Amino acid sequence: MLLEPDIQKLAIESRQRLVQEFADKYANLRERVRRVPESDARKISEEISCPLEIALIAYLINMDGIMGVKQAVMLLSAELQRRAVVGEDIPNLPGNIMEFALNEGRWISHIYGDFVRQLEIQVRGLANLEEGIQGTSIEVERALSIIAARTKMSETLIAPVVEEWYKEHSKATSMDALIAFGQAITKWNISTLNGKFIQVQRRVMALFRVLRESFLTASDSFIMDATINRIDSLIEELGKPFDEMSQRAVSHFLLHLTPRLATGRGDRSPYVTIGVTSTRGNKAEPDLTSPFDFLERDVKLAKRRIGTERDDYLKQKVARVMRVLKHQGNTQAESVEKCLNELVDRLGVQDSLVDKIIEDSKIAIASVPEAERDQLSVKIVFDFIASNVYGEDAV
Repeated sequence: MLLEPDIQKLAIESRQRLVQEFADKYANLRERVRRVPESDARKISEEISCPLEIALIAYLINMDGIMGVKQAVMLLSAELQRRAVVGEDIPNLPGNIMEFALNEGRWISHIYGDFVRQLEIQVRGLANLEEGIQGTSIEVERALSIIAARTKMSETLIAPVVEEWYKEHSKATSMDALIAFGQAITKWNISTLNGKFIQVQRRVMALFRVLRESFLTASDSFIMDATINRIDSLIEELGKPFDEMSQRAVSHFLLHLTPRLATGRGDRSPYVTIGVTSTRGNKAEPDLTSPFDFLERDVKLAKRRIGTERDDYLKQKVARVMRVLKHQGNTQAESVEKCLNELVDRLGVQDSLVDKIIEDSKIAIASVPEAERDQLSVKIVFDFIASNVYGEDAV
């Protein structure tokens, strides 16, 4: 069982890492936003009716593969509206809107990106411990392991992020936090999320009551008494109205929302299963953390299509990857080289003259006007995939 000093130490370390990551993310967004084509941002601004500064950050979030432009604009606009409602309006000036968009954009990128990925990875071990819990007959050792695992994840992984989120979201309630993090964790829309809250609240409280029962039959000890007292306090906090929950309760609630992998064994706990499975399924696709992960996935998905439908789909996906690489500071030639080398490594392409193709591509790209280089680089990667990955199936 984790002791309070250990929890505090781990939480402080997590918070320090988060602060540094956010400083880097902010600097990265501020630098990259200068390279966003103004015409693209204005088109987004006009089509979705949002400030240009919001459109610029939404464009970058989309380029990073975090989410679509419309969803990013919706989340940024929702926070703008929340602040106006609570009397913390952002002045309607370009500089103020841009500063808001940069700060909120890094939160959206972090929550929907690194935070959710880390949570899904960490929850796998907890899912194995919780699997098959039925009734109140849980061994004390197993119950202690579950409490320790939940405490570590909730209070040293989730809580530091939630605490920093509160600091930067003035007058936000616990309900605001549950919605902001809950949408990212579950991929549900707000109405579905709100409809599930009561169910999840009952399940997590029921689980802690079951765990508590297992300690009542154990021999008296300081650890058992402290554990029971901690569980009682947590159950009370979780039972509060959603807009009055403590940060600790919010963190435990969000952990319970996190999808577990479906094992197919048929003995999953009724206290934990909440009607969702992992957004990653059973790991049938690569971890989607880099542009090349998306490229690998899309090349495999394109195999399900034929003819012009396949060509159009793949060209669109390759073009998006190339745009991301360009905004990360790569030239067209460098982007082509990286894509071809990654495809060879990931898809096991054999006997391809990849080195010669890369050298020829550098010459070809350098020989055309700048305005034509993006289109040519996409064509080179597309042709390589069609010839070396699909082969005869390319027609």
